[in-house]
Amino acid sequence: MKSPPLLFSLFFAALLSSAGVPQVPIPTQPPTKPVPLPQQETQEPESVFRINTQLVQIDAVVTGKGGVHADDLSEDDFELFVDGKKQPLSYFRLVKTVTAPASTEPPKKYDPKAPLPPASTGIKPIAPEEVHRTIAFVVDDLGMSFESMYYAREAMKKFIRTQMQEGDLIGIIRTGKGMGALQQFTTDRRVLNLAVEKLTWNPISRDMIPRFADPNAVAGESEEMRDSRERAQEFRDTVFSVGTLGAVNFVVRGLRELPGRKMVILLSDGFKLFDKDRNNTQVMDNLRRLTDLANRSSVVIYSIDTKGLLPLTPSAADNTRGMSQQQMNERYGQMSQANFESQDGLVALARETGGFAVLNNNDINVGVSKVMKDNESYYLLGFDPDDEQFDVKYRNKFHSIKIKLKRPGLQVRTRSGYFGIPETLARTTPKTRDQQFMHALYSPFGARDLSMQMTSFFFNSDKGGSFVRSLLHIDASKLNFTDAGNGEKSAKLEIVTFTFDENGRIIENRGHAFGLNFDEARYKAAMMQGFVYQHDTPITKPGAYQFRMVIRDATAEKLGAAGQFINVPDLTKNRLALSGLTLTGRLRPDQPPQQPQTTPSSNADTQPTPAVRRFARTGAFEYYAIAFNPQLNSQTHQPQLSIQVEVYQDGKAIFQSTPRQIDVTGQTDMKRIVCGGQLSLTALPPGDYLFHLIVTDPLAKKKYGQAEQWMDFSVR
Repeated sequence: MKSPPLLFSLFFAALLSSAGVPQVPIPTQPPTKPVPLPQQETQEPESVFRINTQLVQIDAVVTGKGGVHADDLSEDDFELFVDGKKQPLSYFRLVKTVTAPASTEPPKKYDPKAPLPPASTGIKPIAPEEVHRTIAFVVDDLGMSFESMYYAREAMKKFIRTQMQEGDLIGIIRTGKGMGALQQFTTDRRVLNLAVEKLTWNPISRDMIPRFADPNAVAGESEEMRDSRERAQEFRDTVFSVGTLGAVNFVVRGLRELPGRKMVILLSDGFKLFDKDRNNTQVMDNLRRLTDLANRSSVVIYSIDTKGLLPLTPSAADNTRGMSQQQMNERYGQMSQANFESQDGLVALARETGGFAVLNNNDINVGVSKVMKDNESYYLLGFDPDDEQFDVKYRNKFHSIKIKLKRPGLQVRTRSGYFGIPETLARTTPKTRDQQFMHALYSPFGARDLSMQMTSFFFNSDKGGSFVRSLLHIDASKLNFTDAGNGEKSAKLEIVTFTFDENGRIIENRGHAFGLNFDEARYKAAMMQGFVYQHDTPITKPGAYQFRMVIRDATAEKLGAAGQFINVPDLTKNRLALSGLTLTGRLRPDQPPQQPQTTPSSNADTQPTPAVRRFARTGAFEYYAIAFNPQLNSQTHQPQLSIQVEVYQDGKAIFQSTPRQIDVTGQTDMKRIVCGGQLSLTALPPGDYLFHLIVTDPLAKKKYGQAEQWMDFSVR
């Protein structure tokens, strides 16, 4: 083990210098024109191709007895009708969703307190081609009771632990709050589980649970006053219902550019389509616009009534004394009707997009399982529409779709129809600089014209407090360099950084423009290795944060985006916590660590950095983190921390070290203990891995006696 002073110097040198890769400091020149704060209603993500004047493409699910998918149909088994007119098929294909292979191990009993299983894509960003299933859980906190919110949380926790598969891209979105750090689409179970933990009941949500007696009734209330009160409540419910549909609309817009069929699962106590006069155009208009957008985006919406199976009987709070049997029957009928009306919106929203509603079921996970099964396979059907359907004067007409099967005993579900608007008009491509930045910021995968990798680390110092250091590694070969004279190459870049808290508030937003000027040696090295941009964000409060960077080549107008989630611990509670985990490279296990270099090496594989973490199989890497708030022995006044490391591949542990005690000799700050070590890579074949660092404090309470960090790396 190295001496503690050397540990400190290595730890901070690795983080500050990113050895072997040129680093671009934050520019000191004034920022460019400020980038406007993101507005949800102005963004219009690019859509996947679904409808144009030459082809209308729809998806359909065919099931037989017991809901088993029928995957052996041919084009001749289908008849497609649009507005009642039969259409010849010009495209036909069966699509099967790629899922994880069935495990041969017996299923484990669900344990909500068990450690979350790692995912190989849980740390690094996932590429679109790696996505197998895209699932958005929309939690309607604008329309859920306290009990419903509890059961929805428990169901999603169980899904994350037992049903989530490798390659699942999942988002958990609340209808009543903005798109925060915990509502980004991710493959990381830890982020998803924390997002679920943060879900709380909204006390102003609409109450969709039928009551035997009117809880707002006032003794002696006139019929006119009661009617006025009920209409005011209907107006409030309408506003909240529109809010629910608006949140789902926002999610669907974010899913438009993703390939394949996407799932949106709405967890809600329901919403009404009509008021007492059977006239609610505001809700219906929003519903129709949403279903058209979902159909164009290949998004299927499923709805689950979180109220479950209600008894529809009087509760202990209801006074039935003196009521006649006829009055009792009328109340029963009113409760049943109210429950039916609350499910109207859930049924219509799912039916119009080719999904289904799960009603009157107390086990939410059963409904989620049905949704997953429904997406195992589907058929893609395409036809050439009449040009008249896309004529300007017919664009407000909704064209109905119906599919008939020639084979008996089968059921088919598909979308209800579409508006005759060409896809090129239905979407808005970001054109201005600000629109391009906003699109790259909110896209699930960001912009991909420029290649980059972002790694953020949480740290805390006794003088500077808590901060997050983000290292953005940029592939320079994708940039547009021009001759600047004297053998130098230059490029003009714009970069915008955003920091969101868990409720979607932007706590920091910076925009800078700067130029790169490399001599011949640095230019060649940058072409091979790229370079690192560093950005520090002070953190004043603990919590969950999303850090995102968007970079733009000002000359070529190419963009790239990256982001990372960080959970900043509350160090004031005096509980064990870990800083960010850095992995740095060494040429061989027996060689001293590389010192920071100002000129990049010509071999990127031998100079990995905390921002990239690509290591040669013949070498090793050193890992470092700081343990905060260890408990001290009452006699020695020193901590007794132990450290253990694990290596995972494809979600399975392939290496586990024996716990060893951390030597604190020479360390002066007993509240900040540097933990580190070295891992040889000679036994690891080339591939992608996850490194797991576990620090245990036997002097702390068992509940708070362990802290962990993860980091991905690759071996070449």
